[in-house]
Amino acid sequence: MKSTLPLAVAAATVAGLGLASAADAAPTPPTRIFLTITSGATGDVKEVYLGCGPTGGNHPRAESACVALDEAGGDFDRLEGQADMMCPMIYEPVVAEAQGTFDNVPVGWKREFGNACELNAKTGTVFAF
Repeated sequence: MKSTLPLAVAAATVAGLGLASAADAAPTPPTRIFLTITSGATGDVKEVYLGCGPTGGNHPRAESACVALDEAGGDFDRLEGQADMMCPMIYEPVVAEAQGTFDNVPVGWKREFGNACELNAKTGTVFAF
């Protein structure tokens, strides 16, 4: 009777090598966030994906958005924004939302702003899309 142990060990070794090389080829970024802006007046939704570490996704200012998030420690309420930005006092509410992970920690944030200018003044490049 032939032993199948060497064959099983060889198969396990080959399978293990395949898993290791696939994991090395595509590391998962520690920050993966889906950002949305919803217009309160029309219900229109704009959304982008932001990946950091490495920078990626379809956010038009991904690199500066990642820097801003890092400086805020992933806390959307601590984003520096643009303090010197003047916004009109026109009420056209927008809802900004972030869902995903920052440094592999779950993120769930949602806030309403009086208008898109106020959103950009408070969040800087993170919601500038």
